Amino acid sequence: MSKSILYTPRIRKSPFFEGTLKAGVTSFTTYNHMFMPTMYKSHEEDYRSLVEDVSIWDVAAERQVQIEGEDASEFVQYLTPRNLSTFKDNFCRYCLLTDENGGIVNDPLVLKFNKNKYWLSIADTDVLLWCKALALNSKYKVKVTEPEACPLALQGPKAFDMMRVISDNNETIMSLKYYQFVETELFGLPVVVARSGWSNQNGYEIYITRESDGNPLWDNLMETGKPYKIAPGSPNQIDRMEAGMISHLGDTTLDDNPLELNLPKFCDLDQEADFIGKEALRKIRNDGIKKQFIGFKISGKKIGYNLRRMPIIDSNGNDQGFISSCIYSPTFGCNIGLGFVKIDKITSTEIFKSIVDDEERDVEIVELPFSSRLEKMK
Repeated sequence: MSKSILYTPRIRKSPFFEGTLKAGVTSFTTYNHMFMPTMYKSHEEDYRSLVEDVSIWDVAAERQVQIEGEDASEFVQYLTPRNLSTFKDNFCRYCLLTDENGGIVNDPLVLKFNKNKYWLSIADTDVLLWCKALALNSKYKVKVTEPEACPLALQGPKAFDMMRVISDNNETIMSLKYYQFVETELFGLPVVVARSGWSNQNGYEIYITRESDGNPLWDNLMETGKPYKIAPGSPNQIDRMEAGMISHLGDTTLDDNPLELNLPKFCDLDQEADFIGKEALRKIRNDGIKKQFIGFKISGKKIGYNLRRMPIIDSNGNDQGFISSCIYSPTFGCNIGLGFVKIDKITSTEIFKSIVDDEERDVEIVELPFSSRLEKMK
């Protein structure tokens, strides 16, 4: 007689977990050792809620790494090639963290409370342990911890109107500039509210500072958001790919470096401050990069969401790069993708081939952002 096997994965539940179950979540992924929702209805239906109304996301899996101490500013600068010399208090900055070879370790949103306190709101890798090890073996006087802080995203064109109501028209919140944040209260709960979010829409990220406040915040937002047609969602792959936004460990890994992303403001190799990978990146710059991040238009029937590396082949059967993520775009009416091509092919008009969803498809290189080129290619 066969016996049933009980699997009990050691994966953390977010403070918003019960709320996502009540809201009808249909799939999760594992992200930073935590369950994170990836879908409620479908990629396209969740996308419509995001771009037309307002969407609420459990993104508590974007863990916070807190760096405190008299050398906090110097230590955070040591982690990233982005020049932080003009970084103001109560603002956020998108940063790439690099290793000794210039490879991308993570791409967090960094929140600066003051010169002695920062949060790194991280993508999916063990940055807490990375930072602890670096701090332990360095000259910097810092303390690296994981606070209870957990973000919940409120994204979409109606997010501002909804925030005006839930904040009782709080002038400080409503006047926040993009990538600015404030410590405040919502529904009587202590929170950090930031004008940020992993989408191409307007919105906020609301960080609870006590895990016990997760379900109360979720429930209050779902109730208050009814007049705005609020819907549960998750980091939406259609929206982020249409905007050309990077998904770390999908589009980028330790095998890729910031110079290949063609985002010069995030990689200042001539700044005075030292950072991990500086000499390696200077050598890569001097030798010349071998590949560059780019967009793709992909032929054929609608494709499902793919987050894996699919080779791109030229007419002679030679490998010329790879698609790292792709999906069908309702806005552009075609399949789109992100990935890398060899640097000498970056402006090529050649039609390449790739196997996507078990089907050979034509692949055209499209300059990012998609909007300008795809309209001309229709």
